Amino acid sequence: MAEYPEDESSSTSFGYSNQQDKISGLRPPYKAFRCPISREIMQDPVFIESGYTFERGALVKWFEVFTKRGRQQVCPITLKELSSTSIIPNIGLRSAIEEWKETNDAIALEKAVVHLTNDGADSDVLWSMEFIVQFCKKNTYNKTLLRKKGVVTVIADMLRSTNEMVRLRVLEALRILVEENDGNKDVLAEGDIVRTVIKFLTQGTFQEKDLAVSLLYELSKANILSERIGCVDGVMIILAGIASDTESNSIAEKADQVLKNLGKCESNIMQLAEVGRIEPLFYMLLHGTPEKQSQMASHLKKLVLSNDLKLLMADKAGPTLVKMLNEGDNVAQESSLTALCQISSNEESAKMLIEDKILSPVINYLFVVGPNHLAGHRMKMKELAAICLSNLVSSGVDFTAIPINDKYSTLVSENTVEDLLHLVSNTGPAIQFKLIQVLTTLTGSESAVLPIVDAIKISGALTTLIQLIEAPRMEIRVASLKLLQNLLGHMDQELAKILCQNSGQLGSLVQVISETSLLTEEHVATIGLLGGLSQSDSSLTTQLAELGAFEIFASQVAQIRKGDISSNRYTSPALEGLVKILTRITFMLQENQKNIQLAISLNLASLFTDLLGINGSDEVLINSATALANLSTESKNLSKLPQQPAHKPNLINRLSRKQASVVTKPCPVHRGQCSAKDTFCLIECKAMEKLIQCLDNSNKNVVEAALGALCTLLEDGTDSDEAIWLLYELGGIELIFDVLIQDETKALQRKAVWAVERILRIEDMAKQAAGHASVGIALGRAFQLGDSSTREVARKALEHIKRLPVFSDIYYTTK
Repeated sequence: MAEYPEDESSSTSFGYSNQQDKISGLRPPYKAFRCPISREIMQDPVFIESGYTFERGALVKWFEVFTKRGRQQVCPITLKELSSTSIIPNIGLRSAIEEWKETNDAIALEKAVVHLTNDGADSDVLWSMEFIVQFCKKNTYNKTLLRKKGVVTVIADMLRSTNEMVRLRVLEALRILVEENDGNKDVLAEGDIVRTVIKFLTQGTFQEKDLAVSLLYELSKANILSERIGCVDGVMIILAGIASDTESNSIAEKADQVLKNLGKCESNIMQLAEVGRIEPLFYMLLHGTPEKQSQMASHLKKLVLSNDLKLLMADKAGPTLVKMLNEGDNVAQESSLTALCQISSNEESAKMLIEDKILSPVINYLFVVGPNHLAGHRMKMKELAAICLSNLVSSGVDFTAIPINDKYSTLVSENTVEDLLHLVSNTGPAIQFKLIQVLTTLTGSESAVLPIVDAIKISGALTTLIQLIEAPRMEIRVASLKLLQNLLGHMDQELAKILCQNSGQLGSLVQVISETSLLTEEHVATIGLLGGLSQSDSSLTTQLAELGAFEIFASQVAQIRKGDISSNRYTSPALEGLVKILTRITFMLQENQKNIQLAISLNLASLFTDLLGINGSDEVLINSATALANLSTESKNLSKLPQQPAHKPNLINRLSRKQASVVTKPCPVHRGQCSAKDTFCLIECKAMEKLIQCLDNSNKNVVEAALGALCTLLEDGTDSDEAIWLLYELGGIELIFDVLIQDETKALQRKAVWAVERILRIEDMAKQAAGHASVGIALGRAFQLGDSSTREVARKALEHIKRLPVFSDIYYTTK
């Protein structure tokens, strides 16, 4: 025998020579079965011209080595040179080897079956599993043979073994057994084998999970097993979780493939969609028969979709669903519209649906009834259409330019709005609520509100809308209140008139606000409506006063500030609205003396002053400062000189007069007896300091309101000099100069210029301002760019600081 070349590698093959101690009765191989080169049992024996037989692969490698070395080919046995390297299959020997293997396979198989069926030792079972794996790999028929012998069921039962290694070998064996073998898959479909395999996904080791997923992948290729897998509770969630596990990419990829296979089974589509695997549903919805499309739409309406899925659905399935809505039967129409209601709840997906022309059929279902519609179906479709329309109008699209029919009517056309208003008055609460939401959203748009207001005026529907604030259902009351708030800027006089004509409705609004220990959306909406009504409407103010509303509102403010009413997300808007309502008392003081008495009884000056001191919203600051300005305007009229006692020449009365003069020291600004409560004096109620602080606020509306209140101390009829020195002592002068210099708005500039001119009338202040270059520049800018009134005041101010010459009056006389 010749030596092997140095770079020769040995080959291996599955045999039984090393298993004699494991399996009794195995026939030993003949010496001729072994390759002289590799010493292994031959799989493909061939012979050469020397007459010797070798394993084909080993012989080819022998020849390759000699070829690389440039040497003459020789026989591996005789080492004699060969004239030819032709190789010829040794068919006889190959048949003999195959027969020997089959005989031994049969013997080994019987032994393996015995080990498996008779609860053999774990080592015997592990050997049996290894044998079966190799046996199956030899040819596909062996898998069928094992099924006929009942081995597949026996192996499957061993999934419950307590030995982890056995379980791992069983999972591997089952995977190989079912590969491309539907019969074996049918066996595993019986009993609870599938459930046992799935259990490994949550309770098994990492290796068991890996092998279980691989087995499920093979099983899921069969429709019957795909359905069986889908019937196991929670399996979709488990597989979806594994598929999304980025730390185990190999298992994740297999789990993803299992889910894709399961999606081919129609019964699994809904469960897959519930875990975010929407593709199978998409495919069936887009490409299925009309009946299947209807079923998928019905599935879709049951899902809770994320915003991303809503966008995906609108993009991929929107046109199909709209087509079903237009052309489908009753079931398809209801299913598709229900699905569209959910998809349209996202702003961006709603825009996509509008592009797909969804508005026309939705409006049609709201207003038009076809001859084939049943009563129940008709009402259901109206309700769904109302929900869908409410979602669509929330998308922010300009509906003034989108036609809803062949007549080019739009959603805000007069006839459409009138139809909506008519339906609001003649439908059930569910549809009514959604249509009010539609109108509320549309009236919140600058481009849509005016046509709707015109339609409401023409139809006389405002009275009906106001009546809804007393509806039995709270959501309708709240929606109606919000709609009326949107109409305030266009129909506040009409709205206030109707409320005044029906004191019961106004009383109901007041009652809503009064009955609460916890603020709700309805309270805030009610407060917002009353707060938005025209503050110059004296009739409304009078009626509110007669209802005792202002006492209730003042009490509510006090309770909110003290924390007696639990704080929540409605607290801030409620406080803003209540303060604004209370402010309306101060707008009609001169016209109605009762309002002055009401303001005194409620001690409004102190209340609004206190509100300046809290860390509230800018709206509270603006309305409080505005109210203080209105109240302070009356201070000079309410302030009275103290009464001096009659002169009596005795010591006791002289002392009494002295004490009285101390007690009744007049206000330096209003020159009379003042108090926070009775004369609304800003000095007495300590409001000046807080108003001055507001001059440094970043919100210019707050600054304007605060400056307006301070300006009331500088008006004619007051001792403005004293007020100016008080401002100076409190640091207010510099802040007023800063407001002038910043020149933010025309209204603020006007007030600042007026205040500065009054301040500069005092010589010392004028001298100080003259050295302040920015003040002069700001006044010069106002003198050039302001309105006529502002320019005149700015001219006087510039004269005070010597920036303009002062000319004497020139008189012309005639001879």
